[in-house]
Amino acid sequence: MKQFQPISLSSRELPKFIHHLFETLQNVLVVKNGHIVMKKLQDISNEVLIDTYDNLIPNQLDLFLASEFVNDNELDDPLFQNAINNVNSGLFIRVPEKIVVSAQLHVIYVFDESNVSHNSRIILQNNSNLNLFEYVHVSKKGHFNFVSNSIVGDNAQLSYSAISNLQFGVEGVIRRNNYIFRNGKSILTLAQLSDGNIDERSNVFLRGENADGIVKTVAITSQKQEFEIRQWVVHQAPKTIGLIENYGVSNDESRLMFEGVGKIEKNMKRSKARQSNRGIVLGKYAKLEVNPLLLIDEYDVEAGHGAAIGKIDEEQLYYLMSRGLPIEMAERLIINGFLTPILEQLSTDALKEVFLTQVEGKTL
Repeated sequence: MKQFQPISLSSRELPKFIHHLFETLQNVLVVKNGHIVMKKLQDISNEVLIDTYDNLIPNQLDLFLASEFVNDNELDDPLFQNAINNVNSGLFIRVPEKIVVSAQLHVIYVFDESNVSHNSRIILQNNSNLNLFEYVHVSKKGHFNFVSNSIVGDNAQLSYSAISNLQFGVEGVIRRNNYIFRNGKSILTLAQLSDGNIDERSNVFLRGENADGIVKTVAITSQKQEFEIRQWVVHQAPKTIGLIENYGVSNDESRLMFEGVGKIEKNMKRSKARQSNRGIVLGKYAKLEVNPLLLIDEYDVEAGHGAAIGKIDEEQLYYLMSRGLPIEMAERLIINGFLTPILEQLSTDALKEVFLTQVEGKTL
């Protein structure tokens, strides 16, 4: 990474709904353009380090970002390298060994500058636990880069959920890299509800024996949007488990593409790689593409994938309408039920309201 040059904070002004979320949520941090502007962390241990890159002195920043476990060059991803080399916003979270954070930590990102490159580094040391929720709101047209690298140590557990809301005119590149070590477990639950165009990739590297990694992604496109969403789960140790779940809704004239790759490397015996894809096509000219792939270099493994793509189930629709519901409400109930994986991760009614309002704006 080149020398870090933070974005200057010209204003602490925030959208009204962000203030509402801050008031209703517990354990919440609001980060605007790389600077903490509001926080209340009453249930988060003081031993957990949470700070922005601009507050870390240079030698601390180098120490915290360096890791013998992570080799960014192995990703062979020019867009990722560009984002890393031009970081101007960053957040660092470290949970020390044996610290269990039982309360959910909410981080709300607000960006109203163009050409942002944000980088987060999340480190769970051995036997630690963290439940993290992110909301990413980008209002300024232009390019936006978001990189999150999370390291889950031996016997550690990470629950990581996120909603991305990039406004119309934003070209977003989002990369999340998750490294899991011996007996570690990580669940990524991601919702992509942006109005801009998105290139998103989530990479899970199962580095230790019995590591367990799950990636669940919900994505909704509308108008003439284009989303390309890829997941790689790479088994780099024996007896590892990897699961990819995709849920997509494509409306109007938009295009949504999922590509999931489960890769089991040589000698990674007794590993399991599974993938499922489900999609609903609402618009007459909408496109929803699914490319499930398995790359297997070992015999003693289990692997499989499946996909179910189509329009809203006519029998479900008929049943609901026969009970007196108008077609718009019946479709809304079916779609909301389809999106249960992300709804289960939202801790308050206020978050659910924000999520469902965005969903309805893109599907009705």
